[in-house]
Amino acid sequence: MNKIDDLFDRMDAWRHFPNYQLERRADLFFTLYLKEVLEMKLGFPVRDQFVPEFPVRIGTIYPDISTNRSFKIDYVALSSDGRTVVFVELKTEGQSRRDKQDEYLQAACDTGFPDLLAGLLKIFHATNAKQKYFCLLTYLETLKQLQIPSKMKEAMSRSNLHGVTKLSEDIEITTRAHETLIVYVQPNGDGPDVISFADYRTIMEKHDDPISRRFAHSLKEWAEVQAGNKEMLST
Repeated sequence: MNKIDDLFDRMDAWRHFPNYQLERRADLFFTLYLKEVLEMKLGFPVRDQFVPEFPVRIGTIYPDISTNRSFKIDYVALSSDGRTVVFVELKTEGQSRRDKQDEYLQAACDTGFPDLLAGLLKIFHATNAKQKYFCLLTYLETLKQLQIPSKMKEAMSRSNLHGVTKLSEDIEITTRAHETLIVYVQPNGDGPDVISFADYRTIMEKHDDPISRRFAHSLKEWAEVQAGNKEMLST
């Protein structure tokens, strides 16, 4: 069997199981076309680098709650000029949107990206996973959203991370973003903040490679057949 067909056949079948998280398996495939889809929907150029699972500090969007816990935005995208940030939330099932999550996203949007970056630095101060968060900070630096002092980079290269929290206080937030948008990628629907799977397929039809063709086939099924409503076949 063709391995690409095998891969998507399994996602087609396994998404009907109660604990299978299709979004987490398929999200990488969605990113292959995300730049083109966003540009088609929003009407302005978008960078081809995305920040996955961006941590939003709850204590930043809700100042009355003193916590460094976070919720995650599926993808953060940037316009080519860096002035607009797009929060992208992926839903592979039509019934998977939750009011609470929508409230978080709107609160993050209202807060603004500079303050969200400041909240991310507070998470860095508090976390024990400093190496992973530093990788995120370094990536954001390549996107010109902040600037990390050289002394901190040197300190992070050592096995003993003593002093890095203090040094991180000198990180400069340099983002130019002054506008924030929310976009939902979901099986069906329309509106200024919705990208449907049919919209995605419009972009995929411009690509004549095996993955694009096979993914488009699955997207059609995912949009038309609710998970759990199809007789399972062994794969």
